[in-house]
Amino acid sequence: MSEIQKNKVSTSGQDWHRSSCYGCGPDNPHGLHADFRFYEPAGEVRFSYQPSGFQEGAPGYMHGGVIAALLDEAQGVLCFHLGHFVMTDQLTVSYDHAVSLEHPIHIRCWVTAVRKRRIYTNATITDDDGRVLATSNGRWYVFNERVAHRMFYRQFKDNTFEDLKKTLEGNRKRAKEIRKRFKKEK
Repeated sequence: MSEIQKNKVSTSGQDWHRSSCYGCGPDNPHGLHADFRFYEPAGEVRFSYQPSGFQEGAPGYMHGGVIAALLDEAQGVLCFHLGHFVMTDQLTVSYDHAVSLEHPIHIRCWVTAVRKRRIYTNATITDDDGRVLATSNGRWYVFNERVAHRMFYRQFKDNTFEDLKKTLEGNRKRAKEIRKRFKKEK
């Protein structure tokens, strides 16, 4: 697992995921190795990504399952950047245009609603010209700390789970500040 930033907020997926994570882990030879960068001014995840040849479905194009995994991971990491342990509850992907392996793509995701133990998100993949290649919406189940501890604690060494909780607390404070700023701007 990467070094969790003690008492700081997360800015990328690696700030809290294990190094073997399929989405962002640098040690996973079959992984996406994506950044999942948090863009604080908008409260969104935004990053560019260069598809790889091993992600090919139809000749010259990304496999739809890889596109879905990229969108799933980006939206889930967004929830963490906003201070929540989550698991995918539902994910819908619309494939508008084939995604070329030769050109970078741009991923953006944002929260649309929060209801009790669910967070709702949307995401897009665009090309360099801004053309929408795929869209997604997700529903995320929010774990309380007790359930998250029971499910994931064994996977963490030393005090990393406690450090992760501190990062989540910082992320929640940041999310609250972002919401306040948005309300003022309306």
